[in-house]
Amino acid sequence: AYSRDSRPLLLLWADYGLRKAWCNMPSTRVRGAANSNASTITIWWIRRDLRIYDNPALQAALDDGEAIIPLFIQDPVLQKSAYVGEKRLAFLIANLQVLDQILRKRGGRLIVRQGDPLQVLDTLIEETGASSIFAQEDISPYAIARDATIAKQLPLILTAGLTVHPPQAIRKIDGSAYTVFTPYSKTWKNVPLPSLQPAPERIPVPDHIASLPIPTAGNDTGRIPFPAGEQEAQRRLVAFLEGENPPVGSYQESRNRMDLEGTSALSPYFRFGMLSPRQAVSAAQELLDHATPDPVRVSIQIWMNELIWREFFISILANFPEVRKTSFRQD
Repeated sequence: AYSRDSRPLLLLWADYGLRKAWCNMPSTRVRGAANSNASTITIWWIRRDLRIYDNPALQAALDDGEAIIPLFIQDPVLQKSAYVGEKRLAFLIANLQVLDQILRKRGGRLIVRQGDPLQVLDTLIEETGASSIFAQEDISPYAIARDATIAKQLPLILTAGLTVHPPQAIRKIDGSAYTVFTPYSKTWKNVPLPSLQPAPERIPVPDHIASLPIPTAGNDTGRIPFPAGEQEAQRRLVAFLEGENPPVGSYQESRNRMDLEGTSALSPYFRFGMLSPRQAVSAAQELLDHATPDPVRVSIQIWMNELIWREFFISILANFPEVRKTSFRQD
């Protein structure tokens, strides 16, 4: 049931020129004259995609450059957000450390900078002559405003990857966004699943790029109930979907039992992108295609619907950002 499809991904914005236009970025940008004779360098701006398997932003950066800069920015605005608790921050930091280990095994390393993202990216382009910045789209009001500002001044190219189908892809016939789950899910299920991308064997990173040390999580790491890392996320997905009697087959009943570990326990890994939602849905669909007992099929379908609910709420936030502060329905 575990999908290992390695066909090339068809990105939401398959044409490079269309992606540039979508970001309102200038068609040309001459920076870093001192590095003009160097190999083409691109920036993979890591936000909520701390993985190398099925990562459209990473793959786009590799396709566009001979070397990449895997960049994580410690954004003071996000660090001070009311949504960031100590354990959540500790979990993020632990996963950054694991990602750095993964990158080093493939010839790279994680570059960490701190400050306003626009200033950090502008400085890095000046230092390295990087030609493009690739990042996975995000849909919080802050992220949308941040990316729009950056795209007006720097060559920022956004890719899919936060969801299986980007919020812009699931619309009513009149082009408006869905506000009810059932019709949304029906349209969602009629859109073909994207192909998955394999993890790159090599991730070349220039040697001369300066980096801050990866932050430490202090004493909170030991109190986090979720081990860090993409490998742990993959292990949990396999444990939930594979085997003679996979737990997903009894999900319909066990998810409501507080005395059982009846869920996938993958939510934290989706949140920071250690697991691709496209991979999870593809694996569940493959299992569903071969499942025969009706109760098992129903359980798999229910778990898939939970993943679609996640996409629906992301679509709601993307299209109706006021829901963070006011009631969605005013009547």
